[in-house]
Amino acid sequence: MSRGIPADSWKRIRPGRLIQNAVALMLSSGGTAVLGVVFWGIATHLASSAAIGRTSAEIAAMTLLANLAQLSFGSVFERFLPVAGELTRSFVARAYVMCVSFALVATIVYVSSGFTNRFLPSSFSWRLLFVAAVVFWTIFVLQDSVLIGLRASRWVPVENILFALAKLALLPVFLGVSASQGIFLAWSAPVALAIIGVTWYLFGTRIPEHEAMNPSSEELPSIRELVLLAGAQYTTLILSVFTTSIVTLIVIERLGAVANAYFYVPALISSGVALLLWAITRSFLVEAASEPYALRHHTNVLIGTLAAVLIPCVLVGAVFAPEFLRIFGSSYSVHGTTLLRMLLLSELLGVFSIFYTTFAWLDQRVWWTTLRQLVSVIVYFVVLLTLIGHFGILSVGIASLVSSGVQGIFFLPVSVKRYRLTSNADAP
Repeated sequence: MSRGIPADSWKRIRPGRLIQNAVALMLSSGGTAVLGVVFWGIATHLASSAAIGRTSAEIAAMTLLANLAQLSFGSVFERFLPVAGELTRSFVARAYVMCVSFALVATIVYVSSGFTNRFLPSSFSWRLLFVAAVVFWTIFVLQDSVLIGLRASRWVPVENILFALAKLALLPVFLGVSASQGIFLAWSAPVALAIIGVTWYLFGTRIPEHEAMNPSSEELPSIRELVLLAGAQYTTLILSVFTTSIVTLIVIERLGAVANAYFYVPALISSGVALLLWAITRSFLVEAASEPYALRHHTNVLIGTLAAVLIPCVLVGAVFAPEFLRIFGSSYSVHGTTLLRMLLLSELLGVFSIFYTTFAWLDQRVWWTTLRQLVSVIVYFVVLLTLIGHFGILSVGIASLVSSGVQGIFFLPVSVKRYRLTSNADAP
């Protein structure tokens, strides 16, 4: 038995809720990633490359706006819902209202500004549909964080895989309705049903159970502290969006819709690996906040799980990159293999940033991480914008490798130092 862990808690810790919840989140990420590959594989055979490029940009814009509209409450939920106690219901409800309001206003401004003119139909009905899709997607993503923060992660893969299957089934139907917008319709339509089902479960069952069984074990941050934490994470989110979603818009603007299709598929595959890593660290954050007396134990599990997942994914992905991309068509294999290998290797280099960022949330010291991320993002865009005219989509891979290397230099020393401070006896 590890020193410092209460005897009556050891049996509850030993089976490893961290592993159970991480596996659930990895099943969700892995399952949706595989089904996403199938979705885009079918789409590439049913739609033109130009349509793939336009609708991928449309989905990227929707995801960008929804991520911004979350106001960092995803991370806030995962850090503080485990200790929110009787304040859980009001905490979640108020966050929903704030995020939905922001999503509505931000999307209307975005559409009205003309940024969507290159990929979104000009009719009022299509633009109204886009606004509604962003609002629904904001709630859809937020509710996963609520489930995770309430230690109900087992329902996350059920929700997301059913959603992925639904959009896959609807793809040929909506492509028959609209060749240019069928992909976006299939991607967005099942969200409403997912929101209804999960909201009913959360407010009808899980939140009342959590409030009854988990009295507040830690003082929640003040409004000022919460604003500072959310502001730091929001800044990090914006920086992350610049290295993911907005790059799609840059590629389609500089290189065209066809090149964007060849970029988007490798980026989609590599992002699946990143989602697996974040699934593990999100589970760690919830368990470490819930059981601070077992911090060293949870940290060791975190490190072992990250290594066990990341290394095989990168090796298999790099070796079989041409075969994976050939699913989408021979042209995707020709143009995207090298880029996919670069992006997978950058995930390996960037794991230290993910590790330390999780501890920054646990310690409520997020701004320090944000400043370090800012430097790597600046490096990323300098490299990308300098090389895109000469190397095309490969400039994205080069920029990812360079910025991930910078992150490794920044975060490896502080990650080692933070690990040495963990203990099974002390709260974080």
